[in-house]
Amino acid sequence: MTSRLSLAILVACLVAAPDVAIAQVPGGDVTLKVPVNFTKLSADLAKIRVSCSLDSPALLYDDQGRTSTRIFADSGRLPTTNGQFVTTVTVVFTKFTLKSNPAGITATYRCDLDAEDRTGFEAPLTDPRAGQAYPQFKLTPTPAALIGTFTW
Repeated sequence: MTSRLSLAILVACLVAAPDVAIAQVPGGDVTLKVPVNFTKLSADLAKIRVSCSLDSPALLYDDQGRTSTRIFADSGRLPTTNGQFVTTVTVVFTKFTLKSNPAGITATYRCDLDAEDRTGFEAPLTDPRAGQAYPQFKLTPTPAALIGTFTW
Protein backbone atom coordinates (compact mmCIF):
# COMPACT_ATOMS: atom_id res chain seq x y z
CA MET A 1 0.00 0.00 0.00
CA THR A 2 2.78 2.41 0.90
CA SER A 3 4.68 1.75 -2.36
CA ARG A 4 1.50 2.30 -4.42
CA LEU A 5 0.89 5.58 -2.60
CA SER A 6 4.52 6.67 -3.19
CA LEU A 7 4.24 5.77 -6.87
CA ALA A 8 0.97 7.70 -7.16
CA ILE A 9 2.55 10.77 -5.51
CA LEU A 10 5.58 10.55 -7.81
CA VAL A 11 3.39 10.30 -10.92
CA ALA A 12 1.23 13.20 -9.73
CA CYS A 13 4.34 15.35 -9.21
CA LEU A 14 5.71 14.51 -12.64
CA VAL A 15 2.40 15.27 -14.35
CA ALA A 16 1.89 18.48 -12.38
CA ALA A 17 5.40 19.79 -13.12
CA PRO A 18 6.50 18.57 -16.55
CA ASP A 19 9.22 21.24 -16.87
CA VAL A 20 10.99 19.88 -13.81
CA ALA A 21 11.10 16.41 -15.35
CA ILE A 22 12.86 17.70 -18.48
CA ALA A 23 16.47 17.97 -17.43
CA GLN A 24 19.17 20.09 -18.94
CA VAL A 25 22.56 18.49 -19.30
CA PRO A 26 26.00 20.04 -18.91
CA GLY A 27 27.58 20.45 -22.30
CA GLY A 28 30.99 19.03 -21.49
CA ASP A 29 33.58 20.22 -23.98
CA VAL A 30 33.63 20.62 -27.73
CA THR A 31 37.17 20.66 -29.08
CA LEU A 32 38.14 21.88 -32.54
CA LYS A 33 41.58 21.20 -34.00
CA VAL A 34 42.48 23.89 -36.53
CA PRO A 35 45.53 23.30 -38.74
CA VAL A 36 47.39 26.52 -39.55
CA ASN A 37 50.31 26.72 -41.96
CA PHE A 38 51.77 30.19 -42.53
CA THR A 39 55.38 30.30 -43.67
CA LYS A 40 55.69 33.79 -45.15
CA LEU A 41 54.10 36.15 -42.65
CA SER A 42 55.24 39.73 -42.27
CA ALA A 43 58.02 40.02 -39.70
CA ASP A 44 55.83 42.69 -38.07
CA LEU A 45 53.26 40.09 -36.98
CA ALA A 46 53.95 38.78 -33.49
CA LYS A 47 50.91 36.66 -32.62
CA ILE A 48 48.06 34.73 -34.24
CA ARG A 49 44.66 33.94 -32.72
CA VAL A 50 41.98 31.52 -33.90
CA SER A 51 38.48 32.66 -32.84
CA CYS A 52 35.52 30.30 -33.25
CA SER A 53 31.76 30.36 -32.81
CA LEU A 54 29.48 27.38 -32.34
CA ASP A 55 25.79 27.67 -33.30
CA SER A 56 23.15 25.06 -32.50
CA PRO A 57 19.51 24.95 -31.43
CA ALA A 58 20.69 22.31 -28.90
CA LEU A 59 22.52 25.01 -26.92
CA LEU A 60 20.61 26.61 -24.06
CA TYR A 61 23.05 28.62 -21.96
CA ASP A 62 26.52 30.07 -22.35
CA ASP A 63 29.19 30.41 -19.66
CA GLN A 64 27.57 33.60 -18.34
CA GLY A 65 24.16 32.02 -17.81
CA ARG A 66 22.53 33.75 -20.77
CA THR A 67 20.10 31.93 -23.02
CA SER A 68 21.98 31.54 -26.26
CA THR A 69 22.20 29.26 -29.28
CA ARG A 70 25.70 30.62 -30.04
CA ILE A 71 28.85 30.34 -27.96
CA PHE A 72 32.38 31.59 -28.56
CA ALA A 73 35.90 30.39 -27.81
CA ASP A 74 39.39 31.23 -28.99
CA SER A 75 42.92 29.92 -28.82
CA GLY A 76 44.41 32.93 -27.12
CA ARG A 77 47.24 34.80 -28.82
CA LEU A 78 49.98 32.41 -29.93
CA PRO A 79 53.45 33.66 -30.92
CA THR A 80 54.84 33.53 -34.44
CA THR A 81 58.47 32.60 -35.08
CA ASN A 82 60.52 34.26 -37.82
CA GLY A 83 57.42 34.99 -39.92
CA GLN A 84 56.10 31.47 -39.51
CA PHE A 85 53.18 29.91 -37.71
CA VAL A 86 52.82 26.21 -38.46
CA THR A 87 50.83 24.21 -35.94
CA THR A 88 47.48 22.69 -35.12
CA VAL A 89 45.61 25.08 -32.84
CA THR A 90 43.18 23.68 -30.28
CA VAL A 91 40.04 25.68 -29.50
CA VAL A 92 37.85 24.33 -26.68
CA PHE A 93 34.26 25.35 -25.96
CA THR A 94 33.38 24.81 -22.29
CA LYS A 95 30.71 25.81 -19.77
CA PHE A 96 27.56 25.52 -21.81
CA THR A 97 24.28 23.71 -21.32
CA LEU A 98 22.50 21.49 -23.81
CA LYS A 99 18.89 20.47 -24.19
CA SER A 100 18.09 17.24 -22.39
CA ASN A 101 18.34 15.18 -25.57
CA PRO A 102 20.51 16.92 -28.17
CA ALA A 103 21.00 13.73 -30.22
CA GLY A 104 20.42 14.36 -33.90
CA ILE A 105 20.56 18.17 -33.63
CA THR A 106 23.08 19.87 -35.93
CA ALA A 107 25.74 22.32 -34.81
CA THR A 108 27.68 24.70 -37.08
CA TYR A 109 31.11 26.08 -36.27
CA ARG A 110 33.12 28.90 -37.82
CA CYS A 111 36.73 29.80 -37.11
CA ASP A 112 38.47 32.99 -38.23
CA LEU A 113 42.06 34.18 -37.95
CA ASP A 114 43.41 37.43 -36.67
CA ALA A 115 46.86 38.64 -35.79
CA GLU A 116 48.62 41.09 -33.53
CA ASP A 117 51.58 43.12 -34.74
CA ARG A 118 54.62 44.08 -32.68
CA THR A 119 52.91 47.31 -31.55
CA GLY A 120 49.95 45.38 -30.09
CA PHE A 121 47.52 46.38 -32.86
CA GLU A 122 45.16 43.53 -33.75
CA ALA A 123 43.25 42.97 -37.00
CA PRO A 124 41.64 40.09 -38.90
CA LEU A 125 43.79 38.35 -41.48
CA THR A 126 40.68 38.07 -43.61
CA ASP A 127 40.08 41.84 -43.69
CA PRO A 128 40.20 43.00 -47.34
CA ARG A 129 41.16 46.51 -46.15
CA ALA A 130 44.32 45.18 -44.51
CA GLY A 131 46.45 45.74 -47.61
CA GLN A 132 45.70 49.46 -47.66
CA ALA A 133 46.44 50.87 -44.21
CA TYR A 134 48.00 47.79 -42.58
CA PRO A 135 49.96 45.79 -45.16
CA GLN A 136 51.41 43.47 -42.49
CA PHE A 137 47.93 41.86 -42.13
CA LYS A 138 47.50 41.17 -45.85
CA LEU A 139 47.91 37.54 -46.89
CA THR A 140 47.76 36.24 -50.44
CA PRO A 141 45.67 34.26 -50.91
CA THR A 142 43.42 35.54 -48.16
CA PRO A 143 42.62 32.64 -45.82
CA ALA A 144 38.98 31.61 -45.82
CA ALA A 145 37.07 30.98 -42.61
CA LEU A 146 36.97 27.36 -41.48
CA ILE A 147 33.29 26.36 -41.50
CA GLY A 148 31.75 23.00 -40.75
CA THR A 149 28.95 21.08 -39.07
CA PHE A 150 28.48 18.11 -36.81
CA THR A 151 25.55 16.34 -35.20
CA TRP A 152 25.29 15.94 -31.43
